[in-house]
Amino acid sequence: MTGAGTNTWLVGDGDALACVDPGPEDDRHLAAIEDAVRAVHGHVAVVLLTHSHPDHRPLARRLAERSGASLLAFDPRDDGAQRLQDGEVVQVGEVGLRAVHTPGHASDHLCFHDAEAGELFTGDHILSGMTTVINPPDGDMTDYMASLQRVLALRPRIIHPGHGPAIENGVEVIERYIAHRLEREAQVEDAVRRRGEPVAPIDVVPEIYAAYPQALHAYAARSVQAHLDKLVRDGRARRAGGDDAAPRYVVP
Repeated sequence: MTGAGTNTWLVGDGDALACVDPGPEDDRHLAAIEDAVRAVHGHVAVVLLTHSHPDHRPLARRLAERSGASLLAFDPRDDGAQRLQDGEVVQVGEVGLRAVHTPGHASDHLCFHDAEAGELFTGDHILSGMTTVINPPDGDMTDYMASLQRVLALRPRIIHPGHGPAIENGVEVIERYIAHRLEREAQVEDAVRRRGEPVAPIDVVPEIYAAYPQALHAYAARSVQAHLDKLVRDGRARRAGGDDAAPRYVVP
């Protein structure tokens, strides 16, 4: 689910650096971060977290303690992080990174915007070469679509994602993300409507995700549920039985 792995970004000028998403608890990755910092004769002044998923956050506390850095996140949790509010700017030398709350993939998700350089660090909000998993209940498609519009308004020149290589055509990729989700929403709505009876998300996966291997169908069903939950909130579908673990839906 993480492609080639989780990206850790070092940002700053001079010797002070921000480390965005230290990643999982892995000694080799910690050594790689510290080697990269030494290579530029710098030091980690602040550790920034885009969100709390286990491929992004667990190493943060150890890196902060070893480097003497402050640790900032939207959700402080119990690893010593301080609360970083939407809109706050973290200054690292001459570089200012503004926290942009972008819930959808995760309720505590932040992107970090360097307005002067036109660069956006997106964690799992926007990825390179893959789409983002929206997994209810913490994942929320309504929030995700609103957050995509919010980062589109920033008009980023370059996107630095949590997985995959940097993206040079930032605005175009965000627009493609929005179009893809709207297309998928229409497919889900149409597939459930044609059933004419209460449908579980997994029921329409083979039709909508026909090109995906069956091993991924359970994950695809979570995305279908996220779309259906959004349609319910939009008044275009309704829950029709089942429980929170296995809901069923009708599209009139």
